[in-house]
Amino acid sequence: MASTEPRRQPILEAMIRVVGRRSYQATSVADVIAEAHASRSTFYKYFVDKRDGFLSAYELVLERIFDAAADGADRAEPWPEGARGALAAIVDLFARDPALARTAVVEFAAAGEQARQRHRAALGRLARLLEEERPPSRPCLPPSTALMAVSGVAGLIADEVRAGRARDLPRFLPELEFAMLVPFVGPRAAAGWEPRAAAQLRSPPPSNL
Repeated sequence: MASTEPRRQPILEAMIRVVGRRSYQATSVADVIAEAHASRSTFYKYFVDKRDGFLSAYELVLERIFDAAADGADRAEPWPEGARGALAAIVDLFARDPALARTAVVEFAAAGEQARQRHRAALGRLARLLEEERPPSRPCLPPSTALMAVSGVAGLIADEVRAGRARDLPRFLPELEFAMLVPFVGPRAAAGWEPRAAAQLRSPPPSNL
C-alpha cells in the first residue's frame, strides 16, 4: 500500500530505484536521500536504518506485483488464461522497470532474513492466486504444486534479471508459461496453450487440442 506521508513516499521510490541500479549492499542512506532529494533527518524520521527503509520499500514493490497480477488475471478468461494473464502482467511490469525487477527478485536476498521471509510469503500469495478457480485436475498432485510452480518461474525470472535481461523478459514468456502450467496439465498441453512455446521448446505438438 502506498504511503500517505508525502515526504516518506519519495524515499521509498528512491530506495527501489537505487537498490535496483546499484545493489542492496552498495547502496547507502546517502545514496537514497540524494536520489529522493530528501534530508538525512527526514529519512531517520521514518526509518531506523537502511534495512528498515528497504523493507518498507520492498512491501511497496510486492504490492505493485500483486496489483499487476490481479489486473492481468481479471482481464483474461478463466483458468488457465487467468494465470497466463497474471504472469504476463508481472513480466510486463518488470520489463518496463528493470530496477524494480532487480529489487524484487534479486536484491531482497541481501537484505536479511526478514526480506527473505517476505519474499517467501509473496510466492505463497502468488501460488494461491494461481490456484484460484482452477478446475480439479490430476487429484494426486501434492498440495504444494502451485508453490513449486511459482517458485520455479520466479527463479527463471531472477536468472534473467540478474543477467541484465529484464527488458527482454516478454520474449521469454512462453517458457515461463510452460514452467507454470506443466505440473497441472503435462508438457504437451502446457506447450499447447501457447503455440510459440511448442516451437521454442521443440516439444511435440499436442495430439488432441
